Amino acid sequence: MSDPIIYKGRGTPEMYDDLMDFMNYVFGFNGNDSDFKKLLPKLYKPEYDPCYANYVVTENGKLKAAIGAFDSVLQVGDETLTCRGIGNVAVHPYSRSKGYMKDCMKMALDGMIADGVDYSVLGGIRQRYNHFGYETSGPAYSVSIGSRDINYVFERKGIPFVELDLHTVSENETDLIDKMYALHATRPLRTVRPREQFLDICHSWRASAVAILKDGEFRGYYVENLQELTLVDENDFNDVIRNYIRRHGKVSMHFAAWETEHMAKAAAIGYAPTMDYSDMFNIFNYKKVVNAFLKFKASYTDLADGEITVRINGFAGEEKLLIYVENGVPYVEEHTGDCDIELEHLEAVTFFFGLYSPSWTKVPAAARGWFPLPLYVDNADHV
Repeated sequence: MSDPIIYKGRGTPEMYDDLMDFMNYVFGFNGNDSDFKKLLPKLYKPEYDPCYANYVVTENGKLKAAIGAFDSVLQVGDETLTCRGIGNVAVHPYSRSKGYMKDCMKMALDGMIADGVDYSVLGGIRQRYNHFGYETSGPAYSVSIGSRDINYVFERKGIPFVELDLHTVSENETDLIDKMYALHATRPLRTVRPREQFLDICHSWRASAVAILKDGEFRGYYVENLQELTLVDENDFNDVIRNYIRRHGKVSMHFAAWETEHMAKAAAIGYAPTMDYSDMFNIFNYKKVVNAFLKFKASYTDLADGEITVRINGFAGEEKLLIYVENGVPYVEEHTGDCDIELEHLEAVTFFFGLYSPSWTKVPAAARGWFPLPLYVDNADHV
């Protein structure tokens, strides 16, 4: 029997039906109520060309492995960063141990570096993806609120209840979608969402997009379980929480580090906040990513003046950086001399963005207060 003809590279539009069937099979979806197009319409509708975004391996034209690498742009205050998120990591069960996953990941990562992508994000097993340069990082906070909390904080004190309409938005309600889209653009840390994909993005992971209305007036929106809650008037926060709990009984709210006002209000109602990692990230351009997030952090909290120099043996190559804060303003510049500390790639990810790094003890106290930087991607923008 002759050896199979093997292709390794990007998918082609002609593969669309086969790719959807292949991924549904590998992930155990039945193609009806469980299906990639229903789970993540923003990625897998044919008009979004998911085949080109996938690196595949075929044997005699039949798909044996596929990994999606999907582009996005993160707005970080005044700065923009390019991202390519990894998803739908799929290998046919009869083709395991052939190295096809490693082949697809290598193609995806080589493409990111060649294209000058700033960072990448994925979700998965830490030890598996450490091998490909990804590390758990990015601070995320959670606050749980239940009906008993609402009773203690509001009802027992006789605080009047304000009725709101938490309205699930459908695709034909273009006026509401336009208002949600415009309000989303006010979030200082956000993935840039094209208007034509906005509702599909909000529907990621089978979520609902909900408009908040008060006497028919648009007051804000959220995505399933009060994620990325964004309000026209922050004074409506408690009323939104009370209305949501009256309908659903409880909620676990998730916050990025910059959402300090919402987190404080939620913590005043429910349990004390808990802190965890947001995702797994791979950084290809430390200078650009650290600069963007250090400037962003300085926009919502004070940074102590100080200076450090860091040598990073990064996934995409060596970088030597001078990082300093002067009169509360941060700067990140290339450096040519000796450095205070040297970090391997995974160490660098946790040093700048992790919840804990043993290397923090090697820098002055002022610099320790700069970290972790608030790297975060909203759930609807995950792939």
